[in-house]
Amino acid sequence: MLMNRLILGLTLMISSIMVAGCQPPDSTAIAPTTNPPAATTPTPTTPTLATPLPSLAPPIAPQVISPNAYKVPYLGFNGMFMLNADQASSVNDPRNPKRIGISKMEQITFYKDATGKDAIARNCEYVYMGAAGDPKYYVEFKATWEMFELAQDEKQDPACKKFQYLVLTAPHGEPTHMHMRYGDQVSSFAVLLKMSNEAEDAATFNPWFATYCGAGKTRCGEG
Repeated sequence: MLMNRLILGLTLMISSIMVAGCQPPDSTAIAPTTNPPAATTPTPTTPTLATPLPSLAPPIAPQVISPNAYKVPYLGFNGMFMLNADQASSVNDPRNPKRIGISKMEQITFYKDATGKDAIARNCEYVYMGAAGDPKYYVEFKATWEMFELAQDEKQDPACKKFQYLVLTAPHGEPTHMHMRYGDQVSSFAVLLKMSNEAEDAATFNPWFATYCGAGKTRCGEG
């Protein structure tokens, strides 16, 4: 009998525990609440301007090409050129050789006389350095100078150094003619080209536009 009572007591205890575990939670319990965040006024922001990227390279200057390129052998610099007798400023300017002999735009001889008997500098070897626009007349007339520099050669006539830098316009027009300037070792192409901007001065024959006739002619107009 005692054993049966113990078993019955344990059974009732287990049953009550199981019933208590199966009860739903108290509906009256209040879940914890949190206060909503206070409304805030957005702070205006100043837009950030994009910083322009630095230029990667300076603009490229347009390339100047000889007007005689692909048209005339040696750009026309081959043969005998005579000082223009029709242009007084060329004839009277003591800087101008009376005669210039050019061989295939590489070898040039400058003469004191028109007959070619008295050379100032003989067989001067040159390197063609390209073309450059005239600083005053290129924009409007596309006037161009061809640049030649005396080659470094110990066998050169020492007198050639007087003509270290040589600028010529490509032979053009009818009758064919060209213009010339030259400078020694202390000069430069820049110095020779800038002479176009000099004020007109008949006493000094400036600006310097020595004119030479092509094909061995001695007269080719006053232009």
